[in-house]
Amino acid sequence: MVKIAITGLTGFLGHYIAKKLFTRDVLIQALVRDTSNTLHLKDYEKKITFVQGDMTDKGTLKKFVQGADVVIHMAYERNGASFHEAANKNLKRFVEANLLASIELLDAAKQAGIKQFIFISSCAVYGHIFPHIKLNELHPLMPDSNYGAYKASVEAFCHSYFISKAFDATIFRPVGIYGINPHLAHSAWYNIVKDIKHGVNVEVSGGGKVVQVEDVAQAIDLAIGNKGAAGKIYNLSDFYVDNMSVAHMAKDICASKSNISGTPRQSVHTIDNAQSKSLGVYYAGMQGVKHYLQELINRV
Repeated sequence: MVKIAITGLTGFLGHYIAKKLFTRDVLIQALVRDTSNTLHLKDYEKKITFVQGDMTDKGTLKKFVQGADVVIHMAYERNGASFHEAANKNLKRFVEANLLASIELLDAAKQAGIKQFIFISSCAVYGHIFPHIKLNELHPLMPDSNYGAYKASVEAFCHSYFISKAFDATIFRPVGIYGINPHLAHSAWYNIVKDIKHGVNVEVSGGGKVVQVEDVAQAIDLAIGNKGAAGKIYNLSDFYVDNMSVAHMAKDICASKSNISGTPRQSVHTIDNAQSKSLGVYYAGMQGVKHYLQELINRV
C-alpha cells in the first residue's frame, strides 16, 4: 500500500485528488490547519489521516512526511485573497508561509527518505512569452508576478533535490482550473452562469486557457509511482476559451432570455501540452466545459 502525504487537500483541487486516489490502494496523510474545513472530504475520510499544523513549523512537517512514499505539494496560503493578490499583500509573510515553507517541506521529505515529490506549480511561471519560442516546458521562465516567481522558485529547488538524487520529482503547470468547487460560489464563471440562469443581462470580457479539474487530478494520479515521470515537467492546458463563448453556451443550455454584451477576446499564445498527453492525460475539451456548465446551472 502506498502512503501519500498531501498538502492542500482541503482546497478545490485537493477534493478531486482525494476522490481520484480513493479508488487506489493508498493511505493519505493530509496536512491541515486548525481552521481548515474538511467536511467536503467526508466521503473519503476512511483513507485519510489528518495532521494538524502549519507549513511553517518544522516539527509538524517532520511528523507529516514520516513514513510516506510520496509527497504531493499543492498548499498555498492566501487567506481568502486571490492567488495573485495574496502574493502582493504582505511579501514577508508570503515568502515565509509559501516559499520558505516549501523548501522546508522538500528538506523534510529528503530526511524522511520519501521516493517521489510531486509539486503543483502553475503556468504563471512563464510570465513574459517570447513570440518566436515554442511555449512548451523548455520555454524560459520570466515570471511577471510574485505568484509566478514563487512557483518558479520552488520548481528550481525541486530540480535541485532531484538532480542531487534525494528523490524523484515531478512538476505540473496547470492553467486556469475549472470544475464544481465544494464552495460553489468559487466555481469558475459562477456569477456569469447565475445571472444568465435568472435572466439577468450580462456584460462579459476576457477569457483564458483552461483545464478541467478532473484532468489535473488524472495527471497527478498517472505520475504517482511512475519512474517515467521522474525529473519531468508537464503543462496542463486543454484550450483557450473566451468568456463570451461561455456566456452563450450557458444561455443556450438554460434557454435564458438574458442579453449578452461584450467583446470576444482571442488568445495570443498556445501552450504546448504534448508532454502531458504522452503521460496519458486525456483532455475533456469543449464537451468538458459544456458538461460543467450544465452541472453548474443545475446548482446555482
